[in-house]
Amino acid sequence: MQNFIFNLIHHVIDRNVIVTYLFFFLNGILQLIFPPFPSDVIIVFEGYLTTLGGQFHLVPVLIISILGSLVGSTLVYWFGYRKGNEVLRYKIVLKYIDEKHIKRSEKVFHKYGKYGLILSKFIPGTSTIMVLFSGVFRVKKRVYFSYIVISILLQQIIYMIIGRLIGNNLTRVNKFLSYFNIVSVIVLACVIIVGFIFYKVKKSKKSVSTDNE
Repeated sequence: MQNFIFNLIHHVIDRNVIVTYLFFFLNGILQLIFPPFPSDVIIVFEGYLTTLGGQFHLVPVLIISILGSLVGSTLVYWFGYRKGNEVLRYKIVLKYIDEKHIKRSEKVFHKYGKYGLILSKFIPGTSTIMVLFSGVFRVKKRVYFSYIVISILLQQIIYMIIGRLIGNNLTRVNKFLSYFNIVSVIVLACVIIVGFIFYKVKKSKKSVSTDNE
């Protein structure tokens, strides 16, 4: 599937710049509404294209890709918000998101809450279901969009930088992303754990101070 898509992109790039930008926008949407689509690899490829000059500059490519991802995240969140728990019984949802991913995402969601939205961007197969759960569990819109924007910015910027450094070697990109995703999750998890411990210690000290008064 990846080879077919990349051949298609190369074919389109040689002929129509507008259609290529439209594809980058749709890629951001498909990342959320069609999880099997290799969106991560395509974002890396977008980064590579910005090194070639011509019509593809980093800022416009990044903006288009971010907007697409934001639209996709909004649609999936809205869908989950409107349908509630019913959405997890839909055949179309179960067709592209298996029970293993649902359970994994649910575990991350309950353990890390809104921070799971950021983590999920670097855990293959969980981003869509985490966004769905945000809607299903009625996460406040202000909170949801604050964290989803942070996660989108992190993913898009990091992956495009990777693309600018590695190039369009598909095998190398896939191998690097697999290692990078693991390292990213570990680092982000450590940051969250340290932050949580710091918060608890600070809260405990504040409680002791209040009792002494």
